[in-house]
Amino acid sequence: MSRMIRSMTVVAVVLFSSLAVYAQGSGVGGGQERSSPPARAAFVPLKVTVVLSRFQGEKKISSLPYTLFVTTNPGENTRLRMGTQVPVPTTVISQSKDAAMMPVQSYNYKDVGTNIDCSASSGEDGAYKITLIVADSAVYFPDKSEAMVASAATGAPAFRSFNASVAVVLRDGQTVQYTSVVDPVSGQTIKLEATLNVQK
Repeated sequence: MSRMIRSMTVVAVVLFSSLAVYAQGSGVGGGQERSSPPARAAFVPLKVTVVLSRFQGEKKISSLPYTLFVTTNPGENTRLRMGTQVPVPTTVISQSKDAAMMPVQSYNYKDVGTNIDCSASSGEDGAYKITLIVADSAVYFPDKSEAMVASAATGAPAFRSFNASVAVVLRDGQTVQYTSVVDPVSGQTIKLEATLNVQK
């Protein structure tokens, strides 16, 4: 019986020693703290309002607002695509059955409208970096004299386009005008501004 007790005591001592060594090596009870994984940046829902305005001198002739909702830090863009297709006439000279040359008119279609891509990331002290890509195209309507000359020459419409890519830093409720450019054909001034609102 005494041998059995001594054997059990030896086994208990060995097990206790092994557990102590494991605890020391793993930092359990030894004053060593395990490093915690880095915290992920929080997702914040934002509302971004983009306004595309056109001015003729000091007179505002159009103002188009676009509202996009984007979440910070997901690595994805919010995309807006809005427009229509405009027919563009194309004339081809074709030979008829009686060998006469006849003009044949057909149409190709061109996309016009507004495309906006928006992404956002959180900064420090409540600031947000907003990246915007704006592309706008439209049919160009010149004045009456120019329209008569263009129609007589080609009979085809003219198109104008505007593209801008910018990154701005905004805070909740802030509005910033980040683009102002003059159209070299029409003389109109095109302005872009963005407003940020954090969604609660």
